[in-house]
Amino acid sequence: MSTTFTVEDLDLIFIVVPRDFESGTVNLPVSEMSSKQFRDWIVAKCEIEGISMIVPEGQIRLETRANMLNRLAENGVKIYKLGG
Repeated sequence: MSTTFTVEDLDLIFIVVPRDFESGTVNLPVSEMSSKQFRDWIVAKCEIEGISMIVPEGQIRLETRANMLNRLAENGVKIYKLGG
């Protein structure tokens, strides 16, 4: 059985990503990631997992992020959220 992620779940899914304007990394919920941070992460994750996905340029809205995470989950990628 697969979990369907909603926009509300994006506050509970944390990912370590490079900082936008400084060196180093930061652990952020998907809802607080910049579009660049999310784009870079999802492109890399798809490449690692062998999943083909078209990733939009520009701002990536929260609804789109949830849909993209659901696409990963549908393809067997484990995505963990706090409390669940």
